[in-house]
Amino acid sequence: MDISEELDEIAMRNLEHNKSNLIGLKVKLENYLKNKNTDQYLSHLYSGDINEVWFEAQCKSACNQIEKIVNGDSKFNEYYKNILTENDLVLLTRELISDISLLDQISGSRLGLDYQVGRDNYLSSHQFFLHAKFSYFTKKYIAETTCRNFNFSTMPTLIRQSIEIKLKNMIGLEKVEKAGGGFKFVSISSLLDFFANNTDFIEFPVCLNLLKAINTWTNTFVHTGVVPFCWQSLEAVDLIEDLFSIKDDSSGSLSLHGFTYFKPNVTIDDLQLALNAHFNAEFTLTERRIEGCVIRS
Repeated sequence: MDISEELDEIAMRNLEHNKSNLIGLKVKLENYLKNKNTDQYLSHLYSGDINEVWFEAQCKSACNQIEKIVNGDSKFNEYYKNILTENDLVLLTRELISDISLLDQISGSRLGLDYQVGRDNYLSSHQFFLHAKFSYFTKKYIAETTCRNFNFSTMPTLIRQSIEIKLKNMIGLEKVEKAGGGFKFVSISSLLDFFANNTDFIEFPVCLNLLKAINTWTNTFVHTGVVPFCWQSLEAVDLIEDLFSIKDDSSGSLSLHGFTYFKPNVTIDDLQLALNAHFNAEFTLTERRIEGCVIRS
């Protein structure tokens, strides 16, 4: 091996070397999970409390994402093998390797990794500013102020925005005013709480408790800049995809739950009255708009 190849491996620029590392890390994660109950890991994935259940959730989720990449027969590889470039996969594998190392470090070396990769767990204000300043360039180089990839790290911001706009479009929300007039702020979190406690109006195509957890987790990122583990973003995308997608079922027809939400015999007026009473406000709802959907391969 010449010096350039060795440097590529050290800098995690060699895809096959990265995949080999991930396979070894997956074995360590699976060994840690032996004889542990991780069936409900998704409900604990987004906690900020570094406890045993949370740690097991991270291990399980990281294993899921590694499997997508290293298993040549995975749905991930089936869908994207002709789309993703080698550089895309190098970035993804590098993020996973680095975050597993960070997970080991902040947990007191529970995985007992043989080597550690140093990395920041935050994005600086300068990084946000520089990307905003140069966002109108189609091709640009922006110096990274941390060792993280900006686009990958800011996935929670996009997830948060997608949930907020989707929920508003689901119910046709135009505006909310105080009962006596004037603007009233109603957060997405409080709307999700409302629907969790009032299940007769909307048929959510995703687990509502998980949607609430993801929304809370993305809000934490937006307000603090602390970057989550990359597998959390990837799991979140997987979990909420049915809010935005239609897919073939076994009969070859299309599932329409990507844009059908109101339960049978529920009208928009029924929902509006319930929201008004619950929030002591005046909601203006219109017939829900059908958005463009992403068709799964």
